[in-house]
Amino acid sequence: MYRIKRARSVIHSLAHHAVSALSFLHPRLGEECLQSGLTEVKFDLIAELITGKEFKGSKETMSAYNALKATFEQILQSEGMDLSCIETASINFGFKKDSWPSFCICTMTGLGTEPIHIKVDWCGNKYNLLSEC
Repeated sequence: MYRIKRARSVIHSLAHHAVSALSFLHPRLGEECLQSGLTEVKFDLIAELITGKEFKGSKETMSAYNALKATFEQILQSEGMDLSCIETASINFGFKKDSWPSFCICTMTGLGTEPIHIKVDWCGNKYNLLSEC
């Protein structure tokens, strides 16, 4: 069953995991984005699509993305939900001049509900609340 409080917990946990070294995406994802001239890349966790003009992820990056998707599903299950109650779910990484993300936005929409957004900085803090980690 989809509950907004539980959904917030899911995407908040996912955002923290995604900016940590545990996700295995960084710094490789950032390096590939910088090489492609991109400042942002977005992963759709339901449709398994990557959006970003001309982003070509390496095999390792795609493997890390699949692990992130599996982590998302595990977090959903720990909160008593599954993919059947989710309409959309995505994660967006933004890069400035570094290979580590400067921000991460997780978005999730339950069936018939408004989207929920969580934005964290590279340390996992709510974005723009603290000037530096």
